[in-house]
This record gives sequence, structure tokens and C-alpha cells, in this order.
Amino acid sequence: SQLPNIRNIRSGVLEACRYYLELIEEGVPLQYLDLGGGLAVDYDGSQSNSLHSMNYSLDEYCVDIVESIMEALDPHNIPHPVIITESGRATVAYSSVLLFNILDVSHFDPQPLPDELSDTHHELIHNLLGVAQLLQSDKFPTHRLQESHNDAVHYRDEIRELFRRGQISLRDRALGENIFLAVMHRIVNILPKLDRVPSDLEHLGEELADIYYGNFSVFQSLPDTWAIDQVFPIMPIHRLLEAPTREAILADLTCDCDGKIDHFIGEDGVRNTLPLHPLKDGEDYYLGVFLVGAYQETLGDLHNLFGDTNVASIRINQDGSFDVVTELQGDSISDVLSYVEYQPDVIKRRFRDIAEQAVRAGKITIAERQKMLNDFAASLQGYTYYEE
Repeated sequence: SQLPNIRNIRSGVLEACRYYLELIEEGVPLQYLDLGGGLAVDYDGSQSNSLHSMNYSLDEYCVDIVESIMEALDPHNIPHPVIITESGRATVAYSSVLLFNILDVSHFDPQPLPDELSDTHHELIHNLLGVAQLLQSDKFPTHRLQESHNDAVHYRDEIRELFRRGQISLRDRALGENIFLAVMHRIVNILPKLDRVPSDLEHLGEELADIYYGNFSVFQSLPDTWAIDQVFPIMPIHRLLEAPTREAILADLTCDCDGKIDHFIGEDGVRNTLPLHPLKDGEDYYLGVFLVGAYQETLGDLHNLFGDTNVASIRINQDGSFDVVTELQGDSISDVLSYVEYQPDVIKRRFRDIAEQAVRAGKITIAERQKMLNDFAASLQGYTYYEE
């Protein structure tokens, strides 16, 4: 459904016309030529024949199809067929955007390092701190950057092994991890000064990226990112006058390690992190995933029992204003439970019986029982995604 190179489309049409021509000459009364799909969407904006782009316009697509048919059929005086296309992706991809807020962020920034360690700390921790202090020096020889990285990884791994054998404490293990993190950040800061970055260090900055936890499910709303490695345009929808200062990957609400997005559109192709803004206390931070109109709704499943999201249909007016045409509520917890053969009425009745037994046993009061039943019933009608 995504043919980024116009030459492949032209070649396919010419081959289809060969079959059409031969069947006509065999006496088959053909009148229609169904060219199927293939009209691409320029997800990354590069206007190239890369997997997530297209090296042609809609006008060129139409012209090349018509020219190819004429080139194949006109020499044989065969009437032109009625042309049918089924370019579902290109027709509807532009119609939808997924919006979600960020709930939390995991940073991988080190805590301040001690100036010195006591003799009670293991020699490996002393060695690791020595690497960090060497990197902090203004006279650090940059040609030794790879060596410092190798040493730090070795000391870190040895400290972890000591912890597994019970030879150092959790507190010392945490100190070693923090020093190692500081070393990695200092190496990343030095990399731009190098004429050539060692291959082992090229993606070090990406490995230290933040994790932004979004209020969504990859499997429900963006299954193509997981199933076929589709790359969608993703960006904040506000604070656009602020330069983003954090590099991040995205994780969803599911407990699955595949519930993440770590491939994004960059200036020079696909990149592994997304520039984002730091969160502000008390302020929501929203991201938009664009061009998701094709297949995402129909392919989405109930992985981890996250249901359909809330949907708003928007009409854009000629003056630039917009109207909210319809609003549809997403699945409730009760809805999703019923999809997987659980009956909400039965669940509520069993919960009520348990609460009644607790009242008789003197564990809760009648008022507490009623509040618990009301809260439980309300939760079943709530959204499957996080709500404040």
C-alpha cells in the first residue's frame, strides 16, 4: 500500500496493461482496469524514494498511469479502459491525528558526584570515580575518549558482578551506577569536539535519552509502528516557540516491552530519539501523532485491555476556524470487560456480596459499604486510559 518510487508504479501499470491487451485479443470483453493501491504518503517529508516517503506528486502519479496505458494500448487500437484505483492509505491517512498527554518522565541524569571516596569503598568504585574526574579535567586528551569509555564499562560490569555475588552493598552498587552515568554524560559532551566519532560511541547519546510515558497504547492506536515499523510524524502541539532541550523515546501505558516508539523522523532520515520539552509542574504536555488515518483504527486491538480512544470529528472552515462536528466517547472499562467475556453486572453483584459479608463481619460500616459500591460502579464506567 506504499510504493515510494514512481518507476515501480509505472512498471506495474505497463505489466497490467500487457495482461489487459492479451486478454482483449483472446476475446475477453474487458472494460475496466483496477490498479489497486500503492499511492504513497510522504511521512518523513523528504520527497524521496525512501520507505516512508514518495518521490512523486499526485499529479505525476495520475499522468504516469494514463501515459502508460496509452503507450501500451494505443498501438493496438484498443479502447482505453475505465481506470479504478484503491489508494486507501493516501486517501485517508491525512484525516486523523492521535493526541495524548505525557504522564511522567524517566531521566538518566547523574546525581552530583563525591569529591573523594572513603577507604571502605571497593577499589573498582575508586577506579570508576578516577575515570569521571579525568574526563572532567580541561586537559583531558580527547584521543583517549574510547579508552575511558572502555574502562568505565569494564568497571561498571565488574561492580555489578560483585553485587550479584554479595560482595558489595546495594548502596555501593547505586554509587557505581551513578558514577558510570556521569562518565557517559561527560563523554557525550566531548563527542562534538572530535574529528571522528568512534563507532562504539555514535549512539551513546540515544542510550541516555529520557523516557516520556504517554497516556495511550501503541497496540490499540498505532499498531503499524509495532507491526511494520511505520514511522509517523510526531511532535508537541504546543510550546512551539520554545526550543526542545531533551532527547526522548516514548513509552505507552502497557506492561509490554514493545509498547514504545523509538524511531522518529529526522532531518536526515530516521532517528532514534525525539526532541521534546522538559515537563513543567502543574502543566499538561501534549503530543500529536499525524497521518494515522490509514488502518490504525481497524488494526488496533485490546492488548492489555486498552479500548478505543475518545474521538472528535473536526470540520476546518475556509476562514481557518473549525467546528467540532461529532464527539464519540471511547470504550469504558465495562465495555472492554464485556469484549473478553466478563459480565459487568455479575462482577458488581459479586463485589456487593463481598462488601455485605464485610459489613456482617464488622470490618466496614454500612456507609463505607455504600461508598465502596458507588466508587466501584463509577470505575467500571470510566475510561480505560488514565484520567485525573
